[in-house]
Amino acid sequence: MKHAYSLLLVAACTAIPFLSNAQIVEVRDTNGNVLNGTNVQVVGDTGQLMGFPASVENISGVQRTVNVKRYEVNVPHGTGNYFCWDLCYGERSAGNTPLWIGADPIPMAPGFIANGFHAYYKPYQMYGQAIFRYVWYDVDNVNDSTSIDITFNATMAAVAENASPVLGFDAYPNPAVGGDVTLNYELATVTPGTRLALYNVLGERKLVKVIKSAQGKTVLNAADLGAGVWFAVLERDGKAMATKRVVVLR
Repeated sequence: MKHAYSLLLVAACTAIPFLSNAQIVEVRDTNGNVLNGTNVQVVGDTGQLMGFPASVENISGVQRTVNVKRYEVNVPHGTGNYFCWDLCYGERSAGNTPLWIGADPIPMAPGFIANGFHAYYKPYQMYGQAIFRYVWYDVDNVNDSTSIDITFNATMAAVAENASPVLGFDAYPNPAVGGDVTLNYELATVTPGTRLALYNVLGERKLVKVIKSAQGKTVLNAADLGAGVWFAVLERDGKAMATKRVVVLR
């Protein structure tokens, strides 16, 4: 899932200090920008699962065992959050774990890059900012650490509700004569619960595919499609967003 973000090169003024006695790792975004000591801004709407991925490289020149901990700096009650560090942890409600220490420290040789970090935030229709501080540290010397702030900005979803979340949805060939059918789709955003389903004229669901990217295609095999009329449906949380009628001839 993609989100807009920017970097602020000033630290947020909170009671939780940046821990940066020694820069043992470099934290980078997907474009290769170094994030150490910055505030990353992530923008999404109140109905989205918002996420931010980063890579972490051991730049200390020696073997390290690196762990990560997450502070809730300023997080609205009624929201949820979790993160991944090698493994992904289950979601926790805001306020239940103000300091969350990862359970899976990673042994990192010099130059080793860990690509398994993701920070996630669920606004649950709560708009406004949620600020977290993530700190990477050497478990054998906790003063050797690097930190970044991640600010999730949840905007009101009502503005987007007037516009269709489906930017494009088509099937070809249609009608199809004894061959495969390709469904192309393009969405404004992708959230958990987005899927592509195929129904026959009796309303029986014959295929379900979870959609994880905003753009993609699905090929319906000719051998699985009987002659007649089919309905391909883009759904979100069980509700139809767009329907495409597909005719199959023999």
